[in-house]
Amino acid sequence: MNIVYDSRYHLHLGYYEEKFDYEATAYKRQSEDIWDIFFDLEQYKIENLTLNQEDYKKNMGYKILSIAIEDLDYDYGVKHFERWLLENKLI
Repeated sequence: MNIVYDSRYHLHLGYYEEKFDYEATAYKRQSEDIWDIFFDLEQYKIENLTLNQEDYKKNMGYKILSIAIEDLDYDYGVKHFERWLLENKLI
């Protein structure tokens, strides 16, 4: 299934604690209230993490998680991004 994103809605999410400076971008799906969060492993030279190649989108990175919500706010998105970073031992 080819997911189409609404070009009017995206949100930059950042984790800037301690020595880390990670950013991800959330994109709103056009046809449903779901935001997909993408993280570019190559930008941060992360090689020890294996993700599904089907979740890779050029110029976006890997889709690391999805959040079912109509309007994603920064704080809520960052909490999910931080949890993902912790679960994958990147922070």
